[in-house]
Amino acid sequence: MSKITIDNVWELESFVKQRGASLGTQFGFIGLGQGGGKIVDAFAGIRNPVNQEPCYPVLCINTNQGDIDSLKNVDKNNRLALKGKEFEKGAGMDPEKGRAAIETNGESVFGAVQRVMKDAEVIVIVASLGGGTGTGSINMLIDVCADYIGKPVMAIVSLPNPHIDENINAFNALKELTAKLEEIREDGQGSQYRVLENLIILDNKKIIEDHLEAKDQGEEEATHLAWDRYSNYKVASILHEWNVVTTLESDKTLDAEDFKNKLLLTGGLLTFAKKKINLQETNLKSEADLIHEIVSTYRGKNVLANGFNYEQDAIAFGLHVVMPKNKEDILNANTLEKINRRLQEELEVPIYYGRSTWDSKHALVYTIVSLRGLPERAKYLREESEELIRKQREREEKSSGFNIDGDLNVNPFKKTGARSRMVTNSDAPVNPFAVKKEIAAASSNEVKNPFKMKRN
Repeated sequence: MSKITIDNVWELESFVKQRGASLGTQFGFIGLGQGGGKIVDAFAGIRNPVNQEPCYPVLCINTNQGDIDSLKNVDKNNRLALKGKEFEKGAGMDPEKGRAAIETNGESVFGAVQRVMKDAEVIVIVASLGGGTGTGSINMLIDVCADYIGKPVMAIVSLPNPHIDENINAFNALKELTAKLEEIREDGQGSQYRVLENLIILDNKKIIEDHLEAKDQGEEEATHLAWDRYSNYKVASILHEWNVVTTLESDKTLDAEDFKNKLLLTGGLLTFAKKKINLQETNLKSEADLIHEIVSTYRGKNVLANGFNYEQDAIAFGLHVVMPKNKEDILNANTLEKINRRLQEELEVPIYYGRSTWDSKHALVYTIVSLRGLPERAKYLREESEELIRKQREREEKSSGFNIDGDLNVNPFKKTGARSRMVTNSDAPVNPFAVKKEIAAASSNEVKNPFKMKRN
């Protein structure tokens, strides 16, 4: 089976092309600002393997025309540059300017959202927290989509690498954002809806560290990609693969409706993990080894962020295992039930699990957890920001400054009164240039431009 890639650089798992594979949920993605636009551009690069049409409708909104022009995959008709002289060069890490840009262009923004998102089942709003456009506008656009477009809304945001200005911006936006996960509103017909159905947080600090580690280990994608593209492709590919794997033929299915209603639309924070197990070369010697390898996936290398309290915060858990066709009997119904019970013992939450097959020697394990709690770095973002502020103040207090104290008017080693500038001794020649200069200065009251070039 031929390889399926994003932008010819990031390989998707081949089961997305096999018989019966389709999209479980029709997501629509809206990218705000530079960071949000880049993430959404990765989703825009995912193509239907049959007709090469984009799988998802996407829209990018930004104040900076240069950032919009740099996108690779988003249709030019779905790139909206916010108008206004004060916005045309970007929001400059000023969230208030980003918010004002959306408000000023509200009519065209709303029209574009209606047009591009008309066939989407769930709208996903994406922004990098820390800057100006995305940070300042994401909460407003979530309200607009939830209240006026009338479709479930998800959000994907990234936390900045530690930086005093970006941390403060991110903290203020995230504080408003997380409150929407628990906010229930009522429409004109009396129906209730949650403002924000889930939140996905990418920790750039963690992702940069993962990228450096992957480069050290010789991982091909990490070697040839900058950390941000590496991160964007990874997030886009895993969410897409989850969305497809729920549609594969199976005798035990976590189907697309369960995936959407029991895991995505839960008012929780979502985190993903993925593991590849080579069943032909692995040291797994028993059913117990296989169970441990599968169950431990969610506690291992999470894609997005670290430091979750699963026992305390988990709401629901999803698991899907894609087995090689010639090894599917290893993961039979009894083994799946043992895995289910093991997870329930650990987390005490509903477990939704499925199994399917593909033509490979590897097993793929996908997990998704919905939590009522933040990853560690987001949880302590205020403290991290305060520490950055404290260190900045310390540096300023210790700085040597620009003061030059005291007076120094006379060189004590210079002899004075020894010689007059006007020399009358015929043996000592007079400087003719000095004389001309004095004469010229005395003969004119005009202020001279010291930078004016002399002309012949």
